Amino acid sequence: EGLPTLLKLANLMAAKKHEWQVMKQLPVPVDLGKEFQFHSIFVCPVSRDQGSEENPPMLLPCGHVLCKQSIMKLSKSCTRPFKCPYCPLDASVKQCRQLCF
Repeated sequence: EGLPTLLKLANLMAAKKHEWQVMKQLPVPVDLGKEFQFHSIFVCPVSRDQGSEENPPMLLPCGHVLCKQSIMKLSKSCTRPFKCPYCPLDASVKQCRQLCF
């Protein structure tokens, strides 16, 4: 959806001998569609806490995401595997990966 707009802008800027690549902001709105719109803030669906450096979002092997503190509580401080609260998958803390936003 956004490519035709960007192509039109690039052609217009080239005709006027302007460099659009060095602009800090595009002069036209570009609709990227919902599949390319992401939130930069994570809120854990279990604890309702906002993600932070101390409590980052963690990706479970099943694909669901929880905050680190929720995973620690579910796993009894890393002492045992835990079940994902959204699907029947068992996981361990070692299988979880930190996500960066």
